[in-house]
Amino acid sequence: YNGRHCTNPQWWAKWIQETIYEKVLGKSPEGITMIKVKGGKQDEQLLVYKTVNWCLDVGVISKTPDITVTICKYNTHNCFGTCVEGDDDMTSFFITVANDQTIRDFVATLIHELIHVNQYVTGVWTGDGEKECDDRQYPLTDKLWKEGIL
Repeated sequence: YNGRHCTNPQWWAKWIQETIYEKVLGKSPEGITMIKVKGGKQDEQLLVYKTVNWCLDVGVISKTPDITVTICKYNTHNCFGTCVEGDDDMTSFFITVANDQTIRDFVATLIHELIHVNQYVTGVWTGDGEKECDDRQYPLTDKLWKEGIL
């Protein structure tokens, strides 16, 4: 905040996250997921924040790891999404989502990767976990839309 009045809720949420959680506490408080979004346009970043928060609220992710989502292009990794653990104790994850796809596919890809996060933090999946992600990503995306989140 630079002395100007700001009524933009996304700006305040970002300021609180960057100032209070990261600078003052150095990490997210116990039981709260730190969500960071890099790259992409502002509307894509907002889609990410809303989608991740919804997935946490409805139990798609059953624990509270820190999640960093980088919005990129398909050719960055030659796929639409990736998910990797950030540390050995499964408390942070790095996701990429390509923005050169439809909005519905963008959100479904993000949800797909968030299901992988849940598989990692719970230690529960069958095979490589892809079938569960593939089976759930579009029904969850459609539910998110029907609930008016996006």
